[in-house]
Parts: sequence; C-alpha cells; structure tokens
Amino acid sequence: MCGRFALTQPRFTRIEHELRASFDAVKPRYNIAPSQDIPVIHGQDGHYVMESMRWGLVPSWSKEPKTSYSTFNAKVETVNEKPLFKSAFHHRRCLIPASGFYEWKKDGNRKLPYYFTLASGEEMALAGLWEVWHGPDGTLLHSATILVGQANPLVNGVHDRMACIVPSEAFEDWLNPKEKPEYLLSLVQNPYDAGLMTCWPVTPAVNSVKNDNPHLVEPIGP
Repeated sequence: MCGRFALTQPRFTRIEHELRASFDAVKPRYNIAPSQDIPVIHGQDGHYVMESMRWGLVPSWSKEPKTSYSTFNAKVETVNEKPLFKSAFHHRRCLIPASGFYEWKKDGNRKLPYYFTLASGEEMALAGLWEVWHGPDGTLLHSATILVGQANPLVNGVHDRMACIVPSEAFEDWLNPKEKPEYLLSLVQNPYDAGLMTCWPVTPAVNSVKNDNPHLVEPIGP
C-alpha cells in the first residue's frame, strides 16, 4: 500500500522536462496522508495541467462525497476489472508527484517507518487515477487514488506492496487517453527498478499526521 508520502521540492523539474510543461511551485509537505489535498497532473484539451485533488477516489456514481471503504489505493492487479476504478483507468489517468513515500516494517509489536526515494534525488511520478464527483447542489469534487503493486527487492525488505512508479520515458504514454489498457498495465505491473532507489529509517514522529516538518524525512540510523 501507499498511505503516506512527501513533497520536499517546490517544483517538479523531472516531470516538467519530460512533459515539456511548466507547473506552479507547491509548498513542501513532509507527511501527506489520505483525505488531504494533493497535486495531480493530467491531460486536458491537448495539454497538461496540475490540479489539487482529494486523496481518496470518489467515483462519479457515488451518492455521497465519501465512501465506506478505502479508495486511496487501487491494486494494479485488478484496476482494469473493478467497477470502482475501471472507468478512471481507461479515461482519467494521472501522475502524482512525490519526493518519496513511507512504509512501515513490523518489529514485534512495533512498526518502524522507512522513507523511500529515488537515488538521484529527483522527484518520482506515482501512477494515479482521478475522478470528478458531481454533488446534487452543483458542487464538484476532484479526487484521486494511487496505484499499488508488488514491491521491488528494496521495498520488500520493509513491506510487500509499494506505490507504482511510472518510468520517466512513459510519462506521456501514461497520460495519453488513446493508449491500450494492456500496454498501460505493462508500464506499472513490474515494480520500479530497486537499483534506482534508496531508503533509510526515519523518526516515529511520522506516525502522527499532525507532524509535518523536514525532520521527518531525515535518516535516524544506518
């Protein structure tokens, strides 16, 4: 799963370069959790835009702007089958910028947090889906979810699932509404190359969503 991530850089240089686009700078955040707003990049009228959306997908057919089940992650193994995600997978894919994400390792009765990031120090682009929910009073709610799949060897030492990271050469393909589902799945079914990533243990202070400061992503030991 992917339940927390960080945005330590105000700009997404790698994504902007690959998409040949420019987006507004964002405020760095170090402990982003489900139900909070997150920046989402998607295609619109032939170009790319970045919007703020709620993390936790609300399907357009939902009666309420919330669900009784978890929708902040979508399993890559079933995303092309489940009615909750299938339409968005076919028509509303997005990139969710992240500097890194957190996972927790079980140690007896404790869960120890680790921070995973790209070894290059660049931001990663998580594979996402987005939706628009129309309220009866005319209000609109934009929401998104992050795809998750099997962990690579690096992440698997902590958790057996991880966020799906889109390779930089496939950013445009992932956002292209004309691409075939089979090809899109091939981009994210295999976990991201562990050799391009690194990780380290971080402070348990990240366990509380009330904490949001640069110290959360700093290593605390070997």
